[in-house]
Parts: sequence; structure tokens; C-alpha cells
Amino acid sequence: MSILIRWLAGAALAATFLAGSLTTAVAESRIVWGKPGEITYGDVHVAGTSASWDVFQLVYETLLATDENFQLQPGLAESWEQVSPTEYTFTLRDNAAFSNGRKVTSADVVGTFERILDPNTASYWAKQFGSIAKVEALDDHKVKVTLEEPHTAFLPAVAHISAAIIPIEEYKAGSFDPITQMLGSGPYMVEEHKQDESWTFKANPHYWREGYPLAETLYAPIIPDESARIAALRDGRIDYTFFGNPDVELLLARDQNIKVQPQETSNYFRVDVNAKNPDRPFHDQRVRQAMNLSLDREAIRDLVFAGTTEVDYPVPRAFGLEACHQLPTYALPRDQRVERARNLLQEAGNPAPKVSIIATSSSELYSRIAQVMQQSMAEAGFIVEIEQIPVADWLQRVFTDSDFDLSVSWLAGYTDPSMVISWWNPNFAIWNQSFFVDDLALNEALEQVKRMPNGPEREAKLDEACQMIDSGANLLALVNKIDYVAHRDDLIDIRVAPKTGSSNMFQYVDEFKSLKDQ
Repeated sequence: MSILIRWLAGAALAATFLAGSLTTAVAESRIVWGKPGEITYGDVHVAGTSASWDVFQLVYETLLATDENFQLQPGLAESWEQVSPTEYTFTLRDNAAFSNGRKVTSADVVGTFERILDPNTASYWAKQFGSIAKVEALDDHKVKVTLEEPHTAFLPAVAHISAAIIPIEEYKAGSFDPITQMLGSGPYMVEEHKQDESWTFKANPHYWREGYPLAETLYAPIIPDESARIAALRDGRIDYTFFGNPDVELLLARDQNIKVQPQETSNYFRVDVNAKNPDRPFHDQRVRQAMNLSLDREAIRDLVFAGTTEVDYPVPRAFGLEACHQLPTYALPRDQRVERARNLLQEAGNPAPKVSIIATSSSELYSRIAQVMQQSMAEAGFIVEIEQIPVADWLQRVFTDSDFDLSVSWLAGYTDPSMVISWWNPNFAIWNQSFFVDDLALNEALEQVKRMPNGPEREAKLDEACQMIDSGANLLALVNKIDYVAHRDDLIDIRVAPKTGSSNMFQYVDEFKSLKDQ
């Protein structure tokens, strides 16, 4: 199995994840989360999917965190300082401990960075740190990180769960395997895992935040089917869950005890375009550009998402920047875009390209988006077929075999704009090398963005990169992704941030409180 498939899909995990000895309380508060899907891989430094992240975020912690405005906040580090453009120091909480009771020390931070940066770990996140020259412990609770060159997204990268701090002493001793076990300093620890059935978490008795988590047990049955999760909410089998389908607000509108809270994210729905396979129509850049111009993103917003989302850009709109907004693909009236698209197809000598769109069975939203794409592309002359295939086939065909034309999915936007557009450099991303054409000028622009401090100059460079991304038309943003968090307000009291950039919709989970015994 390739490294790419390993972090994209992971392996089926049959092992039970145990995190230290547990004691059983006589009476306990219990909350129930309807989890939409099983994790895809057990290693927090390798797994690249939100289905894994939402479990890791219960068990592990990062040095820093981010709030709903994408501003950095303390995590395991109670304070930090940027000493110079390339030097950072972190001071750890002196009461932070792993769920086995051992204190978190600087050695755990140093060892964690070393593991992430080790090529043998195959961590997709390592490059998001920039080029690290040295990580050193100044004392038991202070760590210094020195970069080889400035990297503006270093601190936001440290705040993502893929940079979680693990217990290095146990890891090196062989008593902790991060692939088959979870041992962290977060609010919860794993008590039991039944593959594809459920997770049971217990409160970490050594959690640094005194009195938290409020719920002693968090039970998470895995319920992939959306209608089944709705039914479970209605009959009280689960207390909370989340959906990607905007219809859920209407479906649950008459249920007085169920509240639905839309959560804005920096994530967006995307289209992967196969530019590398010479036997595919989109090998011709003019055909790719015609397709890009023909897309009716406004129709996707209105018809698929009932206007609850917004047209989005390679630099996500959640950052509040203007980069990409004035590109002809977005700014021209639709009739002019379609006319340009037709002309490009004529110029390419292919006025009616026959293409297909892969929409995996993992979400019905993908097929809905594909249907709107099919209709809008037809106006420019494309003849479009939609393929609904299993996720495993999608992973193989798109990311390994280069056996596709277009593929619909979504992309995480994180908390710094350079972190998401870095994926347009296939040498950095790796996962898209099967279909993405290398553009040296774009690669250089993306590297410059990483080194620039936030400000007008960086925004101008982001806009320059957007122009090249749009011209290449090799990976396209469609509309931003909204998550819909639903809960039974008679069974549980929860706090949900209005916006997240780290796919961490339950960042306040330690404050979730059961109302069943009141």
C-alpha cells in the first residue's frame, strides 16, 4: 500500500485502543455522540481525514489552539513567544499530564516533533511546519524551536491536531504504539473501541483543566446513515451529532427539543481535474479553462445548498481576504463566461468533450453537486456523465491510477491561507501527483507566501498565486462547507463555536454537560 493511500484511507482497524488503567464510577454522567463514520487510520500524525481527527481531538492536545476568529490560544503551552522571525519558545503547563498519570514534559514535545519530521513516519503534516532546523528542551517545561527560514504558518500548523503531543517515553519504551493505541493529555481517554460499531471514552482523571470534562463518559455509536442519525436524535438514543446536508435544518425544524447550529468553516467543496493523463480531455489546458468558466458556482450554492453556503475560492472566504475574488471565472457575468468557454473549446478543436464526474457514495451532496455541474457544463458544450462509485474505488482511480476526468470532494482550509493553497504544489502535497501538473512559477509564489508576514504584500502575492491557480484549472474551489451541529437541548448542554478552521467542531467538548440526571 502506498504512503498516499495509507494517510488518505488508512487501514481497517480491528484493534481496541486502550489508554491506561481505568476505574469504574458507581454513578456517572454520560453523553452520547452519533459519529457519522469510523476513523480511517489510528496514527494521529499520519491520518489525514476529519473522520479520524474528531476522535483524536478528544484524546490528544496540541501546543496551541485556535479560536473562532482563527486567533492562537494556549493549549498544552500556557504561553509562547516569537523571539525572532525564525525562533519560537513554548512554556508548558506544569499540571498537564497524560491519561496514565505521567506529566507532560519538554522531552515529549521534542520527541513528538522528531517523530513527525522523521520520513519513516510518513506524516503528511511535517511540511506544514516549514523547515525546522532544531527543536530543543531548555528545561522540563520550556521548548525552543528554530526554523531555517521564516514561515508564517508555523504556529497555526502547531495548533492542528496532526501536531498532537504524544508520550515519547512510552513510545520509545514500546509500551505505547500510536498506530493501535491512543494515549494523550486531552479531556478523554479510550475505554473501548468496537470496529465500525462504537467508541467509548472515559474522562482523563489527570486532565489539567480542573473539574473537566463535565461528562464522565462519552459514548459514540457509529451511524453513517443520515436518516438513522436523525431518528436517533428524535428518540433520544444520541444527544448530539453533525450533518453536512443543509436539508437537516428543515427536516428537524418541527422537533422542538432538537437545535441545529450551522458552523462556518474554512473548508470548501472542490473539484479535482485530471490534467496529467494524456488520454483524458483535460490534458489540454484550454479544455480545463473552459470547464472552469462554465461552472455555475452560484447554482451549486442555490440548488444544492439552498443559499446557506457561499461561492468560495482557493484562498477560503473564511479568512476575509479579497484574493481570487476578481478573477474572470468569478467576476464575469455568466453569459460571458459561457461564451469564453465555448470559444476555448473551439480553439482546442474539441467543441463537445465527453467527460465524466466521479461522485463517491460517501455523501449524497457529491452527486447533487455533480448534477449541477453537469447542467452548467452542458451550456458550454460538454457532454457529462456522472459516476457514483465506492470510496475505495475513488481513492484508487483518482489518487493512484489517474483514471478519471473530474472528481468532487472537499478540502480542509485550516487557519492560515498559505496552508491550504500549498496543496497546489504537487511536490509539497504528494497526494495529488497523479493528476496535477507541476507549475514552477506557481510553486515559487506559494513558497514566497509562506515566508511573508501577514499584510498587504502577502495578500498581493496570494492574489498572484490565485491567478495562476485559476489559469491552470487543475484543482478548483466551489462553495464553502458548512457543518450543521444538532443536539437535544433537553438532554445535553453544549457549546459550539460559530466558526472553525481546524475541523474541530467540538472544540469545547470538555464543557458538554448531560442534563439527563437533573
